[in-house]
Amino acid sequence: MMSSTRCTVASLLFSAFTALACDDSSQRPGSATGAGGDGTGAGAGGGSSAETGSSMAGTGAAGGASSAGAGAGGAGGAGGTAGGTAAAGATGNGGSAGGPPPAEEAFTLLFRDDFDQLDAARWQLMTHSWTENLALFSQSAATIERGQLVLRLTPAPQGTADSSGAAKTFLGAEVRSVDSLTYGRVRARVKLARGSAVISSLVTIYTPWPADNWNELDIECLGAEPNDVQFNAMVYTGAPVRPPVTQSVSPTQHPQKVDLGFDPSEDFHTYQIEWTPSGARFSVDDVLRHEWTERIDLMVLPQNVLMTIWASSSASWAGAVTAETGKASATYDWIELYRYTP
Repeated sequence: MMSSTRCTVASLLFSAFTALACDDSSQRPGSATGAGGDGTGAGAGGGSSAETGSSMAGTGAAGGASSAGAGAGGAGGAGGTAGGTAAAGATGNGGSAGGPPPAEEAFTLLFRDDFDQLDAARWQLMTHSWTENLALFSQSAATIERGQLVLRLTPAPQGTADSSGAAKTFLGAEVRSVDSLTYGRVRARVKLARGSAVISSLVTIYTPWPADNWNELDIECLGAEPNDVQFNAMVYTGAPVRPPVTQSVSPTQHPQKVDLGFDPSEDFHTYQIEWTPSGARFSVDDVLRHEWTERIDLMVLPQNVLMTIWASSSASWAGAVTAETGKASATYDWIELYRYTP
């Protein structure tokens, strides 16, 4: 995550953002200020990640320009390992049925991005990693091609390491929204990645680091088992902590692995996270596949939106690294963000 810099994100709208204009006193959590780099050297932000492999459970910040020869941008926060188990929950067809869906008129479209360009007012390219992530996020791993956002997982140059000095085998990508939502809908048309140990995702997360609290919702494709997608909700259930926070809290996870009945890497499908005060609903091609309500009372914090590709060190969860791991890609055709107003 980020260093000691913190900023409370209160806006529900996605406002214009200029990364180079933020100094240390105004930097948003997880913002990538400065020149960045190509991600081939010392990384930024060694965040924690639970063994269930959430792509956002260690969202480090890339602060400042890259040093000469370093490659990845800036200095990141201290890393750690959050709790969790290597097993990522039971495989099934989804969660409990829950109540009726929220009224459609309660959702207001904030923007739709068709990725004709990478809009710096909306998105940041992050450069960081965490313990269970075998990849260092690199700005070079995210490109706009023929009106689509392509995220690639590729072999890293020899000597690639994160900010803690931990060696990284791959370069991956995290594209993070500039601002945040408190309740809303995230909807995207995506061709997810295939490959053992490869994780591609659509995620929302509360991003201050070290984390003083935890809110996270995930749709993660487990590339080793192409039909499998894991839906997950993470909240902090421990005693409240007071700033300044020097060690991140660890979340309680609620993963559910679902066999979609098709390979999400073969074609585009529409994935949706819908978050309201009554629950979190995960849909694929407009079909509800999982609903989580168990601790929705704790899911109240502003969350950024992430699109990622990375490699997991947990072979029992995501599969072992193979020669194909470093040849994976995920393609995002478009994404829509909505605000929810009850």
